[in-house]
Amino acid sequence: MSPRVRIRVDVLDKIANGAGLRSRYAIAKKLGVSQSTVGRVLDGEQLPGNPFIAATLTAFDVSFDEVFEVGEVGEVADEVAA
Repeated sequence: MSPRVRIRVDVLDKIANGAGLRSRYAIAKKLGVSQSTVGRVLDGEQLPGNPFIAATLTAFDVSFDEVFEVGEVGEVADEVAA
């Protein structure tokens, strides 16, 4: 199995709220990605890609480990399905 990156949704929500971003549209605008991408990543339908990860780290000035975690494919899929 190969490792995959998963977002810590609760942490991103807290950071975004602290920055005054109350909607997925506002988060998408801040990150420079589409609202649908933000929705799919936050809903667990899509793993975050490199552009999403880079934009999150840059826009919110956070470290990778604060917002993302790495797990095996099965671990990530099991958590997304739960």
